[in-house]
Amino acid sequence: MKKNNYVPLLLLLFLCSGNLLLAQRKNTPSVSAGKQATTASKSANSRQQSKKEVVDEEHYHSILSFGLTTNTNSSLLGGIAARKEILINPEALHPQFHYISLEFVNVNAYHENSISPNGSSFVYGKKNYLLALRPQYGREFNIFKKSSDGGVNVNGIIAAGPSIGVLKPYYIEYALNNTGSRTASVAYDPAIHDRSRILGTGSFFSGFGQSKFVPGAHIKAGLNFELDSYRKGNISVEVGFLAEIYAKPVDMLAYVDNQKVFTSGYLSIFFGGKK
Repeated sequence: MKKNNYVPLLLLLFLCSGNLLLAQRKNTPSVSAGKQATTASKSANSRQQSKKEVVDEEHYHSILSFGLTTNTNSSLLGGIAARKEILINPEALHPQFHYISLEFVNVNAYHENSISPNGSSFVYGKKNYLLALRPQYGREFNIFKKSSDGGVNVNGIIAAGPSIGVLKPYYIEYALNNTGSRTASVAYDPAIHDRSRILGTGSFFSGFGQSKFVPGAHIKAGLNFELDSYRKGNISVEVGFLAEIYAKPVDMLAYVDNQKVFTSGYLSIFFGGKK
């Protein structure tokens, strides 16, 4: 009789536990749905932000850049350059640009030869530096356009302009006596300076007041590789070939026939921004 008294109590506990399990199952999808909604919202925001960055990067009118350049007629650091690219047809699949540039570079003669008789080197027979100021105008046209996920833009360049050649005297450190106790920085004249007394190259900044000018013209063709940039920033590498001619042979070296035509390959790296 006592055992039968427990039967209604057990049935009541069983029904309560079943209701609790059923309530938990009903609530579980609601939590999962909430998490899914939150994840979807974050993903949508991320896509919108990514899309905005792409739009910001692609919608511009010009690129202004500054850089360093080297060429096969110079040392490792050949000179400095500034460049502006102005978009002509922004809606085109392969856009074109007005290309405006200014370079200031050092040009070496083909037959230059450095020697070091007293430890420090100098260029035997060199009379003048040739520093070329080159304003340029031309066209830049897109060959390969990078995707919205990133990559590299490849553009072709053709440009030309005048060349303003600055002939600056080449200075040396010269011993004024046999012991070398008295020295001076003088403009090198191979006809009067004894090679055994030359102690090395003088200051590059000496002699600008004695410079002469030689007019000329140049043309270049190249490729511009615009690396993956962040929003309005821009990094690019330009490589190509340049030909230059002056009005007369450039007096750079003694004992050789100086040329008036120079050809070179060049490489420049630019850093700038889009507007």
